[in-house]
Amino acid sequence: MKEIRLARKIITTLVKDRIHYPGRLIVDTMGILARCGILLVLYWYVFKMNNGSINGTTFLFSAWSIYFYFSFSVLRWRDISRAIMQDVQTGNVEVLFSKPISYLSYRVWWQIGSGIYSYIVITFLASIALILMIGVPQTMMTRLFIPTYVLTLFCGSILSLLIYSIVGLLAFWIEDINPVFWIVDKAIMILGGSYLAVSLFPPLMYQIALYSPFGASQFVTHTVYSSWQTNWYQLVGIQCAWIVVLSVIVFFLFRHAKQKVSVNGG
Repeated sequence: MKEIRLARKIITTLVKDRIHYPGRLIVDTMGILARCGILLVLYWYVFKMNNGSINGTTFLFSAWSIYFYFSFSVLRWRDISRAIMQDVQTGNVEVLFSKPISYLSYRVWWQIGSGIYSYIVITFLASIALILMIGVPQTMMTRLFIPTYVLTLFCGSILSLLIYSIVGLLAFWIEDINPVFWIVDKAIMILGGSYLAVSLFPPLMYQIALYSPFGASQFVTHTVYSSWQTNWYQLVGIQCAWIVVLSVIVFFLFRHAKQKVSVNGG
């Protein structure tokens, strides 16, 4: 109950802050317009030059797949890595460890509260704009789409938080986790289908994206394709498997991190 009250308080406070000071919303909106918008225009031109189809995929499917990646990125799960690093570098982590709350839970709920308002507003408005401009694939009109999309969005969020939490916890040993962060972040960007739609991946790259935690965290980009109708349970199963594995890694890393703080911090 204590953690639920804490989560509600953090999320409520941050959402109210985002509403009264919409700077983050403006930045996120400009970011998705600049990156996703320009990319979709380029893809439209490329598909037009190839008679509307590449590898058996049309622009409509690729556009929605790429859009789902950028929409998901508005949640900014990646920021938890640097937040943990800053806590370690400033010594704030020692203060938070002494509080009667779980440090990682606090950081996770803070991250959710920081991004949820921008995600809801931008996704709602951008989805309407995309529907009006290019239409909706038939695969998104089935009864299966919404529940499975929400499910993989939820699992992908947990998986993303675990991946970036692992990167952040490394700060207890190497302090500056930026090089590791860049490698992991770029792996997720590439395998998640940010600039190259998943349907256009070469076979080997597709398999790596399918079975690695980096690609699995972005399975929302797969939901638009017709193959999702038959293999969604397999992909969600892969996500769940990685959630279990990475949860164990986070548990042991965090336990050793607390011991390190106890030894060095007294």
